[in-house]
This record gives sequence, structure tokens and C-alpha cells, in this order.
Amino acid sequence: MKPLGRQVAKHSNLLLEVGFGSKNTVASIKGSTKKLGEKYKNCLVALYNKANLQPLAVRKPDADGNYQIYGLNNSLDCFLVAFDSTKQYNAVIQDNVVPK
Repeated sequence: MKPLGRQVAKHSNLLLEVGFGSKNTVASIKGSTKKLGEKYKNCLVALYNKANLQPLAVRKPDADGNYQIYGLNNSLDCFLVAFDSTKQYNAVIQDNVVPK
């Protein structure tokens, strides 16, 4: 048998860039989706980091149109985009969302 050479692969500091590992507390974002005032579940909610436009999370609302995104840094500046799965309506953007 031939011996194998092993090297440590370089890793990304992605989680540190997002703010994990710092002394900031863990926060969450909760909300609901509606279409013409009624609860709406046929969409996707995407959370983006404003600093680098990196997607942080994508959630599908439950049957009541509610969504939750947990495990976020409370100093994160972000925005939400909700995409209609039936493609009847344009995407809706909520800017300056702050995890609490």
C-alpha cells in the first residue's frame, strides 16, 4: 500500500464575515406574508446581507403565511425579498430589517 499525503484545506471565514463567533447575541426575524390582505403561503422569503448582497436564508411560509429565521447576529443589516411562486405578482422587498 502506498502512503497517503494529507494537507489541511483552506477554509472560508464565511461565518465570521456574517458575524457568528462574535460577542453579539443571537437574534431572529419573524413575520407573515399576505396577498391582498389575506394570509398567503405560496411564496419564498429570502434574507440577504446588505453589506455584500449574500443570501443568508430562504424560507417557505407555513399554512398561515408565517415565517421565522433564527440564529442571526443582532448587528446584521439585511433586507427581505418575497417571491410569489405562482408568478402573478412582482417580488416584494422589505429594506432595513434588523434581527431582534
